[in-house]
Amino acid sequence: MQTAKLLILDDDETVGRLLVFVAQRAGFEAQWCQAPQAFFEAVTDWSPTHLAVDLAMPEIDGLEVLRRLAAAGCMARLIISSGAGRAEIDAALLEAQGLGLRTVGVLSKPFSLSSLRALLGPAVEPPGA
Repeated sequence: MQTAKLLILDDDETVGRLLVFVAQRAGFEAQWCQAPQAFFEAVTDWSPTHLAVDLAMPEIDGLEVLRRLAAAGCMARLIISSGAGRAEIDAALLEAQGLGLRTVGVLSKPFSLSSLRALLGPAVEPPGA
């Protein structure tokens, strides 16, 4: 049985730490990265089951992150987060789905803890999930 692991890419320290805390309380291992380089290294080295990616990053565009994940064949479940308008978030969600990424939904900022927990789902995945 695989341990659920959430890897977060967000430049906001408050959001990153909150996501880690909520994920750990839900039974996940969790890591937060502010820098894209560290994030992509962790995708490869840590093999997360879930990702939370902020669309508005100072060093890299969120859509570029999605493209790089797809090019790498990433199979983690993806949560897209942003404080941007709904139209931008929906466009990113469609882009991710078009790239073949396993999206589970969006987390609009500000978000509720219950909406994050709902997107994470159970920490223990059934076989073959």
